Amino acid sequence: MLLAIAGSLVFVGYVLSTLDIESLREHLTMRALTALGAAALLYAFLVPLGALAWQWMLAALGHRERLLPLLAIFATTQAGKYLPGNVGHHVGRVGLSLAQGIPLPILVASMAYEICLLLLADLFTALGAGSLSAPGLRVLLQIGNGSSGVVVAACLAVLGLAAIPLLSRSLPWLTTLVIRRRGGTDVAPVALPVRTMLRVIALYILAMLLMGAGLSVLALGLFPATPIDFALLTTAFALAWVVGFVTPGAPAGLGVREAVLLLLLAHGMGAANASLLILTLRIATTLGDMLCFILGLAVMPRARALRRAPPQESAMPQGPIKQDPQ
Repeated sequence: MLLAIAGSLVFVGYVLSTLDIESLREHLTMRALTALGAAALLYAFLVPLGALAWQWMLAALGHRERLLPLLAIFATTQAGKYLPGNVGHHVGRVGLSLAQGIPLPILVASMAYEICLLLLADLFTALGAGSLSAPGLRVLLQIGNGSSGVVVAACLAVLGLAAIPLLSRSLPWLTTLVIRRRGGTDVAPVALPVRTMLRVIALYILAMLLMGAGLSVLALGLFPATPIDFALLTTAFALAWVVGFVTPGAPAGLGVREAVLLLLLAHGMGAANASLLILTLRIATTLGDMLCFILGLAVMPRARALRRAPPQESAMPQGPIKQDPQ
């Protein structure tokens, strides 16, 4: 929370020092408002993609579930990430998922895989998009020291690829260990197939590219006369997103994400333009989460009706099942 507050104060102070009211009025056009709505819709589309990836992982782990209940859970709990601690959406999702009948070991394993695969997809997106743009490559080089940044990026890419089969072996064991320490069942989830992990990573990369497109749409709406570098904006957002994601206590990456974006974009776009773009992006993502929350509430009655239907069988192929001696 201290990091989130510090990042927010730095960003707000920078915005106040670089923007003036007259400059802000110049950009409040119908074109800019249309771009804001389009960016919010693109961001909201990430929720169905996330629910679909979750469905794939649950099925591969041994529990087949309809997409609509998962979408209702995923969309409704998005508002929880704005609570202090940045864990409210995970807590809400666990509660609704258990009520939906998803077994705890499979649920914990799927969410652990989700976090790891999201980070890998974000890494691949940042490296791939950054390599397609000279300014984007300069953003990547800011991580390291000159040419050493290329070596660091290449090593991260290789380690990320090597981590995919490693996750398939280690996460089921870690999940079982956590559940046992919490007094849960001894049922061990199966390993997620590498093929499923690659499909999920591809879906998450698509989600990141959509966010890059949303940021580009905002830039086009705000600065129609300025050339837009999609690869640069995608790289900057991917790096800022992962920093905001892994920062404990920052609600929805608030403050931290903005500070990182400002650091990466201010030099190429100018301080005032970067501040306005980042501020508008936060508005668009908040609107997108509100749309998702409304969508989740709308489909929740139908999802509950499906829950009252005869449950589907939950199979756990190849998973060792140990009998409780008690």
